[in-house]
Amino acid sequence: MDGPGLRPAPGPAPGLEKHVFGLLKKTADLKGRIGLAFAPDHIALAVVSRSGERAVLERCEQLPLNSSDAEAAASALRAAALPRLPVSVVLRSEDYQLTLVEAPDVPPAELRAAMRWRLKEAIDIPVEEAVIDVFEVPPQNRGAQGRMMYAVAARRAAVARYSAALAALPAFDVVDVPELCLRNLAAALPTAAKGVALLHLGGTMANVILVQGRTFYFARQMSLQPAAGARETPDGQRGGESGPAPDAASIVLELQRSLDYYERHFDQPPITRIAILPAGPRADSLAVELARETGFEVSALDLSAALHCPAPLTPATQAGCVLAAGAAMREERRTL
Repeated sequence: MDGPGLRPAPGPAPGLEKHVFGLLKKTADLKGRIGLAFAPDHIALAVVSRSGERAVLERCEQLPLNSSDAEAAASALRAAALPRLPVSVVLRSEDYQLTLVEAPDVPPAELRAAMRWRLKEAIDIPVEEAVIDVFEVPPQNRGAQGRMMYAVAARRAAVARYSAALAALPAFDVVDVPELCLRNLAAALPTAAKGVALLHLGGTMANVILVQGRTFYFARQMSLQPAAGARETPDGQRGGESGPAPDAASIVLELQRSLDYYERHFDQPPITRIAILPAGPRADSLAVELARETGFEVSALDLSAALHCPAPLTPATQAGCVLAAGAAMREERRTL
């Protein structure tokens, strides 16, 4: 399933149209893609090359930044000597909101405008300051409400900031959301064909997404409650993924709600496979707890094993670059 393509609504936003991803896409025969994810002091970089069905994670690293301005980012990217491949950048959590809403009954050409009004009371971002786009989920069963869609509302200022930082990269064509980057990684797992829940651990928050094949079904964000007596994990997992060991019981509750929704609304067989990332001691410990609580098949997702890598990746590198790697795994390409 194609992901969304953020296109600015009418208004004074010169140049943004070139650097947002457009709703209509096709799966193109690409040679690869570059994924970028910005943090205050570095840019996470991943380069994926493709030869047929084979995807190789050629590079996975963090480029230091001594300033948060656009010129510092542009300078770091020039020094990285990137190959000439399409470029995706991932929005940070504070840059956007993702909302599941009933699709307006309007012609496709009017969908974004209609969704803008529908979101006016549903999001914290003022709609006049947002870039809006949507992507569909599979049809729900007959007992459910109307056709549902995910709406992405990104802060226009954030999209403009990324566009300015990446202006020197002529192949920059996609602004992505973390949930769809995680979809790309989940789809690479051998278990994805039968359905998999992917749990991405942040410092105090986590995302769970439900995927079957490459089809995105559902996403939920949850707060991570620290386990009793939990200590902070060793620093070095850059990108916000360090933190105390989370309480497994609270995660199980949120997972079960998500899995129940998936089964009930999409008439799908139960998902009994859970993958946790980024890999490392925190994920390994939680996998043991979740397996004991649920009886499911639970494991940490090691990018070195899930993707073809020239060399094993350290836990710190994986933690900092996991979303960039997911962005570089994107197969859809804009047609507009």
